[in-house]
Amino acid sequence: MAEQIVVKFVNGGCSCCDPPPYAGGDSISGSVGRGGRNFAADVMTIQAALNDEDPADGGPTLKLAADGIAGPLTIAAIERFQRRWLGWADGRVDPDGPTMHRLRGEGTAQKGKKAKPKPPPMATAAQNKAFVERIGGLLPQARHWVSVAQMKIDMAVDYLNKGPGKPGDPFHDIGRPEFNLMDKYFHLGKLHRHEQAQAIGAIRHTYGLVTQVLTESLLSAPMFGWGVGYFQPDPADGTLAANDYVAYTFFGGWHRRRKDGKPRLSGDDNYAGDKKLREDTVFFPVGSLLTKSSPFMIETIIHELCHFVGPGGPHNGDRIADYTYDIHKDFLTISPWTARHTADIYGYFAAEAALRQITIPIV
Repeated sequence: MAEQIVVKFVNGGCSCCDPPPYAGGDSISGSVGRGGRNFAADVMTIQAALNDEDPADGGPTLKLAADGIAGPLTIAAIERFQRRWLGWADGRVDPDGPTMHRLRGEGTAQKGKKAKPKPPPMATAAQNKAFVERIGGLLPQARHWVSVAQMKIDMAVDYLNKGPGKPGDPFHDIGRPEFNLMDKYFHLGKLHRHEQAQAIGAIRHTYGLVTQVLTESLLSAPMFGWGVGYFQPDPADGTLAANDYVAYTFFGGWHRRRKDGKPRLSGDDNYAGDKKLREDTVFFPVGSLLTKSSPFMIETIIHELCHFVGPGGPHNGDRIADYTYDIHKDFLTISPWTARHTADIYGYFAAEAALRQITIPIV
């Protein structure tokens, strides 16, 4: 079986389903999106039109809810479509503008067929260098997030080990907020006592491995520079940017080596794409991430590292995968087993542990 890469998308991965029916034909009375008038009927029309596009043709990778609200996901979907077909993105559809014409399929070479999109621009060498240095600058914060998460876990364990409290004991509730935070993301309260210990051990182990990668990176950078570390620009940045992904890596790539001790390459494991990708690397599409916020990038780093340090192999059912994402309704209601095998859960628990108050999703 071919090796798999783990791709994190801007809007939470790929999904195939039938689009909802159009709410108001193929015209709008006012602009929709960033800075638009955003009449509900118009927004629903654009949401339905975008959902009618295949993801390969610029449609959203996860279908939009036709709710008439021009929120971040709708604006991101407009930008995705614009980048795919127009070569630029402002996040707004005007009634008689080029985005609306393209959604109607007008101005194409043949009726019913859309013109070939302009390829997304490749990041320049200077942008790649600046981006990798920015990642390097964020690693101390990422390590801080993980360290605080580990401290919260230890406090939650101390709370569990106390057992039932005595009436009036002012110290019994020390650690309860930390346990509640773990329960929010990993649902420890649904488990029996021995299962809680097993789950906490697995969670703690994953964060420990993430800490090792971050520490190794921070120690080696002064000698070798960020350009030779685990975090690199995607060599296919310009080709794949239209897919709105934010990073990818190999399951368990950190552990995997050739017999001579050198890192494995994608070709060693029958990966269908580029055969020269190092499996001990997290790749980023620089062009689409230059304007992302630091919290977004730090959560992404931790998310990818959980894939990177967890169990590998295409048949390993215990690896840390992407069973849900921050924009899904079930993000905080999945089972305990699924939670501790989901990369975004680790990223968000670390984020809330360190920042105390966050919004989901982080943008």
